[in-house]
Amino acid sequence: MKKLLFTLFAAGMLLTAAYSYNPPAGGEDLNMLASPVNLSGANSVTGGALFDANADSILVNPALTAREQRVNLTAGYTFLYSANDINAKHIGHAFQSGILIPFKRFIFSGHVDGTFAELYELPLGKSINFRAGLSKEITDQLSVGLNAGGGFIWDPDNDWSVYADAGALYTLGNLGPFSDFRIAASVLNLGKMYTNIATWGVDEEEENTPFPTLATLKFGAAGTILDTEIAKIGLGLDFSVPCFQNLIIDFNAQVAFKNAFYISLGEKFNLKEAVNGKNSYIPSVSFLYKFSFNVKNNQYLEDNGWSQSEMAVSAGYKNFDETLHAISGGVDIDLGMADNEAPKILVWDEKE
Repeated sequence: MKKLLFTLFAAGMLLTAAYSYNPPAGGEDLNMLASPVNLSGANSVTGGALFDANADSILVNPALTAREQRVNLTAGYTFLYSANDINAKHIGHAFQSGILIPFKRFIFSGHVDGTFAELYELPLGKSINFRAGLSKEITDQLSVGLNAGGGFIWDPDNDWSVYADAGALYTLGNLGPFSDFRIAASVLNLGKMYTNIATWGVDEEEENTPFPTLATLKFGAAGTILDTEIAKIGLGLDFSVPCFQNLIIDFNAQVAFKNAFYISLGEKFNLKEAVNGKNSYIPSVSFLYKFSFNVKNNQYLEDNGWSQSEMAVSAGYKNFDETLHAISGGVDIDLGMADNEAPKILVWDEKE
């Protein structure tokens, strides 16, 4: 174990020495702009303060989807507006769409997102990104997952990316004042990332570097601190270490009423951006409402057990700095109803 830790530390030091760090502002969150859940930090490496997993969970940890039983469809859109007069364009956009399909041996997830942000505060250019992931529940407590991904970026220049992600999730259960306590870790962006086609990085006096950053390690913990019939409260904390060159801390708090209405608050601290005066300390917020619905007179849905399904609609807001604002909306559909009943085993037939 000591040899492994020493090897990882040595590799990190070598990467640090060989790789300067100056991505554009928001570059680490290129794939995380397109939904309220992402903006508010509820999509974390542990699955959020109050655990929830869907197709876009693979953006932070491919292991999160391992226990899902239903087909999930997700879509989101974010409107970006800058009031800074330095911008020739004051509007940007981000979107996402994804699907999760459970199979007997593994869970498959596919995700596509696009970002169109040519703003002084968020100089990310125009890109389309793809991810596909497989996850599996190893034990009742441990889940693992792998992703493969890539994308294209253009305007003012063209480039491409291709990479892999790996992650794990471990559920401890009750720990101190917490229930459903989870720890998790993932390593993202193992491959070629986008060359920084933006005209400036976080530090405008330094040379720009690729983004999102190669070999970004994420780890964190989350759990439920209050669980009653009326309300639940969960807390989560994530740490990200992009190529051992920066420290990013994400705090997420969630409150759920009757497992239907959710409020999520997120606070992000990016050390590199804070040093250069580009970190916003205003918390982001999102609201989500879950409900079930029935579809009648559709034989295909009935045959697949999808006549009764669940939907979640969400909205959120994030302030990037004094002039840049993001307003987001999203929808998630889980086809069918969750099976929460344990199997019944009959030792003998009562009729006999």
